[in-house]
Amino acid sequence: MSRRHGLTLLELTVAMVILGALMSLCLKWVVATGGQQREAEWREAALREAANAMERLAAQSWEELSAERAAKVALSEEARQALPGGSLAVQVTQPAGEPESKEIAVTVRWRPRPETPEAQVRLVGWRYRKA
Repeated sequence: MSRRHGLTLLELTVAMVILGALMSLCLKWVVATGGQQREAEWREAALREAANAMERLAAQSWEELSAERAAKVALSEEARQALPGGSLAVQVTQPAGEPESKEIAVTVRWRPRPETPEAQVRLVGWRYRKA
């Protein structure tokens, strides 16, 4: 009986094919995870910016809170750098009826890539007149 020391060429080839397939799957997973991480960072930056704008507007007195003043609120420099094609829109409306209130809507939009649809985050808050 002959003793075999080592691997045959066929065994090595099969092992290399399996290893190559596994490496390919791992690489695809790493690339997809990186893209999801980037999208999560954009969404977090947009939420932070919308929350900051909402807080600044809600801190104003009833008389100061108006559509004209809300139009002056702009995207911060940090958000401009973090969000590709970022924009901020604020609406202040005063619906009729009791109790007297103002609706504040803050929308942050960005376009991750030119070929993808625009993404957005929207926060809506209400400010009531003190009696």
